[in-house]
Amino acid sequence: SRTSISGAIHFAMGLFDEDPHRGIRRVIDISGDGPNNNGSPVTLARDAAVEKGVTINGLPIMVKELSYSTMDIGNLDFYYEDCVIGGPGSFVIAIKDRDKFKEAIRTKLVLEIAGLTPERLIVPVSASEPRVNCLVGERIWQERWGR
Repeated sequence: SRTSISGAIHFAMGLFDEDPHRGIRRVIDISGDGPNNNGSPVTLARDAAVEKGVTINGLPIMVKELSYSTMDIGNLDFYYEDCVIGGPGSFVIAIKDRDKFKEAIRTKLVLEIAGLTPERLIVPVSASEPRVNCLVGERIWQERWGR
C-alpha cells in the first residue's frame, strides 16, 4: 500500500552502475498513480540522479476518482513536474483518460527514443518553488497511520 518513487530511482541508478555499457543517454521513466510515501524524499533521489547526468521522465496516471483510502492527491501531474522529473529534456505526460493510456505510452517512448521533448515543456527544470509539497505523500501517510 506504499509507494517509493525514490526507491525506484535509487534502484535504477544501481542498474546503471552495474551495466558495463554506457549509452548516449541515461533515462529513468517513473509511472504511477500516487506520490512518494516511503523511503527517502523523492527530491533527494531525483537530484542525485540528475547530478550524475540521468534524465527522469514522468507518466502520472490520473484516471480514477480521488480517494482518501488510497492516498490519492489532486494535481499529481504538478507533483511529477515539480518533484519527480529532472535532467536535460525531462518531461511529463499525464494520463487523465483511460482511452489515452496507449497513446501516452507511445508518445513517451517515441520522444525518448528520438531524444526529443514535447513542443510545450510543461515546467522549466529550474522552477523555483514547487506548486505541490514534495513531501505530501509522506505527510498523508503520517496523518493517517502515524508511522
